[in-house]
Amino acid sequence: MSSKEKKKASRQDKKLLWIRIGFLTVTFIALFLLSCVVILSVYRIRGELYVCDLGYPVNPRDKNKPGVFDSLTLKEYDSVTQYLFKKTNLSLVTFSEAFPNCSYIYMIDLLLPLKDAVLEHMDLGTRQPERTAHVVIVRGDRRVRRVEEYHVGPLQRPSYHIKVTNPSYTKSNIPYNFKPVDDVEYKFLYRILRETSEVLYPLLYESYGLSYHNCTKNVDCIIFHDISPRGIREGERQSWFGAYRDVEGFYLHPLGLEMQLDHSSRDVRDWYVYRIVYNGHFAYSPENLMERYIKGTIEKIQLPFLEEKETSYSSLWRRGDREMERPLKGPMLVEPDGHRYRVDGLHLTYMKWNMNLKMRSSSGLQIFDIRFNDERIIYELSFQEVAIFYSGYGPLADLVNTYGNSYMMGATSSELVPGVDCPETSTFLDSDHFVNSEKPFRAKNTICIFEDHASIPLRRHSSREVSGKFQSYGGLGNYKLIIRSISNIWNYDYIFDYIFYLNGALETKVSLSGYLHSAFPLYHEMRHGTLVHTNVVANIHQHLFHFKIDIDINGRINRYATTDFQRENTTRQWYSNAWKQQITHETNPRLTEYDANYKTKPGNQYDVIYNQYASSKFGSARSYRILNNNKANFLLKSSDITQGASWAKFPLAISQFQETEVMSTSIYNGNGPWHPVVDFERFLQNNDTIRDRDLVAWVTMGIDKIPHTEDVPTITTIGSQVSFYLLPFNFFTECPSISSNSAVHISADKKRKRVNVNTFGTPLTSSCIQKENKPSNFDGKTKPID
Repeated sequence: MSSKEKKKASRQDKKLLWIRIGFLTVTFIALFLLSCVVILSVYRIRGELYVCDLGYPVNPRDKNKPGVFDSLTLKEYDSVTQYLFKKTNLSLVTFSEAFPNCSYIYMIDLLLPLKDAVLEHMDLGTRQPERTAHVVIVRGDRRVRRVEEYHVGPLQRPSYHIKVTNPSYTKSNIPYNFKPVDDVEYKFLYRILRETSEVLYPLLYESYGLSYHNCTKNVDCIIFHDISPRGIREGERQSWFGAYRDVEGFYLHPLGLEMQLDHSSRDVRDWYVYRIVYNGHFAYSPENLMERYIKGTIEKIQLPFLEEKETSYSSLWRRGDREMERPLKGPMLVEPDGHRYRVDGLHLTYMKWNMNLKMRSSSGLQIFDIRFNDERIIYELSFQEVAIFYSGYGPLADLVNTYGNSYMMGATSSELVPGVDCPETSTFLDSDHFVNSEKPFRAKNTICIFEDHASIPLRRHSSREVSGKFQSYGGLGNYKLIIRSISNIWNYDYIFDYIFYLNGALETKVSLSGYLHSAFPLYHEMRHGTLVHTNVVANIHQHLFHFKIDIDINGRINRYATTDFQRENTTRQWYSNAWKQQITHETNPRLTEYDANYKTKPGNQYDVIYNQYASSKFGSARSYRILNNNKANFLLKSSDITQGASWAKFPLAISQFQETEVMSTSIYNGNGPWHPVVDFERFLQNNDTIRDRDLVAWVTMGIDKIPHTEDVPTITTIGSQVSFYLLPFNFFTECPSISSNSAVHISADKKRKRVNVNTFGTPLTSSCIQKENKPSNFDGKTKPID
C-alpha cells in the first residue's frame, strides 16, 4: 500500500473513531437525561402525585368564639387575673413571689354552665350560657390558713367574683393542709434538703459514694422525691422524701435514706427535718443521726460506687441480643384516603359519632355531648380519679397512698410521641392550663386522635351450601376511632383511650406502664413485695380507677334495671318424664339509690339504663348496657387512708343527677383522705329516686399488682389494662354498622364460575405515600399560649 493510500486509510480510521466517540457521547447524554427524567418523575410522584389525601379537615379552634365546653383562651385567662389583682381586696401576690404565708392564685379553669342551660343552647338554639371561671386561691395570709374557691365572670369583662363552697363538699372551709403541695412550698422544702445533705455529707459519701449539694450531674448525685399524703392524720403537713441514685429510672435505685420534713408553719424559718430513717434506724434530726453514725452505734450501709454500666438496669436504652440482624421498620397505620374524621377546634366528628373534647387540669380528658346518628347518648364521659394504695414497712413504702387529682393529672399530661404513643398519622391537639404557675401555659400534643383497624373483624360470616361449596361471605373490619391521652404521676404512666365503634358501642380503657415504686430491702419489707434487683424491693399495691357517665337515653327521663340470669328446673316440652336445667332471666328495675347500690348483689347480670317511654318498633325499651370488664374488689375499704376513695366500694353506682355532684373526688382528697372534702358515698346516701330521672353512672375498675422481675425496667401494658363498655341494647332496630361502606360482601356466581366481590364503592387498592409525624417532632416542652 502506497503512502497516499495509508494516509487516506488513517483519516478514515480517525473519522470512524470520532463517529464512535460522538455516538457514545450522545448515548451517554441521552441516558443521563433519561435518568434525570425518571428520578424527577419518581420524586414528583412521591412528593406530589402519590402523597395520600389528607381526608377530612382539621380546623383550628376559633379563639374569638369559644364554645360552651372549650377551655379558657389566653384573653380569658388574662381578664381573670387582671380583675383579681386590680379589682379585689384579696391581697394577691404573684406566684413566683409568693411565700406559704401569702395569698396567691393556684388554679384557673372553666366553670361549666348548668346542664339545663347547656341543653337549651344546643337543642333549642338559645343564647350560649355566659362563660365563667372557677378559681382556686390559696389564702396563706389568713389567721387560719385555708383554700378558697371563687367564680369569676363574665370572662370577656369580669365584673364579679363570688366565694363559693360546693354543697357536695363536707367542709365549708377547705383546710390549707389539704391542698396539693405546689412550687411555692417545694422551693423551700428543697432548700432544707440541701442544708440537711451538707450535714449528712460524710454519711452520704461513705455509704453511697454520692452527695446532693456538691455533686457532678450524671456521675455522683442523689435525688430526693416525696410522697403523699402529708402525714397520718388530719391537720399534719409533714412530707416524707426518699433518696435515690440520680440516674435514668431513679425509681429503681432506693438508697435506704428517708426524711420527713415538717412544713406546717406559716413561717418557712420554722420548717425542719422531723424524722430521719437510715437503713431502718430512726433519728429525730440529721445531727443526731450523724452523731450515732460516727460512733458506730447504727449499722452502716456500704453500697459500692456504681459505674454507668452497672446502673443501666433501670435505663430504657436498648440492650441485650438483637431480635434481628438488620433492624427493619415495623408495620404502620396508613390512611390511603386521609382522615375519615373531622376536627373543628375541639369538636370531633367520626362516621355517625360526634362529640366535644376538654382537658380538665385536675383529672384529664372530658368528652361532652356524645351523639350517634345525631342522638345524644352521653352528656359527659370523664375520668374522675385514680387511687394507688401500697403496703410496706419503711416510711415511704408504708405511707405512700396516691390520689391522682392532687397531682393535676390533666395539667401534667405527657407530650405524645408519634410512632410510639400514637400512630404517625394521628391528629395531635394541645391543651392549655393555668395551675401551679405564674401564667397560663400550653402543653404540646397531649391528645391524639386516630382511626384504627383492629386485627379482628367487627362482624363476619361465611356460609356454604349443603354440598360444602362456598355460598357467600359478609364482613366488616373493626374500624374504630381512638382518642388518647397519657397522664404521668411520678413513676406511673396511665394511657387513657376512649374508643368509638361503628356499631354504636363505646369502650373506655386504661393501660398502665412506667416504673415500679421501690424500697430499700429492709428485713420486714420482703413481706410486702418482691426483690426485683439487687437492693431493690417493689411493693404490692392496688390501682383503682373511677369514671363518670352522665347518660341520656332519648332524653333525661331514664331508669336503671338489672337483668339477672337465673337457673330453672323444668320438663322438656316434647318428651314425657324428661327434665332439664336451663337459663332464664328476670328484669328488676331499681327504684332508689339505696336499692341500686346497696341491695343489688353482684352476679350474672346485665346493668341497663333505659327509657321506658321510648321503644323500638319491636316494643323493647331503648337501652344501653354498661359492661365492666374489670370489677375491683376494694381490698382496703376499712383503712382510714382510703376514705377519700369511697367510690371504690362500688364497681357500678347509679345516682340521680345533681348539678353540685360535679366530681366523685377533689384535688384536696389526696392530702386529706381521712375526712375528705368530697365523700362520694354521700352522693348515694340521700337515697334519691332513680325512676324516670336524669341518671349518672359511676364505674370503678381495678388492678391488683404483685411486682415481678419482668417489670424491670418498666411495666408493659400487656396484662395491665382495664376497660368497660357502653353497648347498645335494643337501642337500634338492627346493627347500625350494616350501613358502613367499609363492608365487604362476596357471593358465588355459579354461571360465570367465579365470585363477585362488592366493597360498596370503597377502593380496593392504594399506592400513595403516607404523610406522617415522626418521633423527632417531640420536644418535651410547655410553651406560652398564643
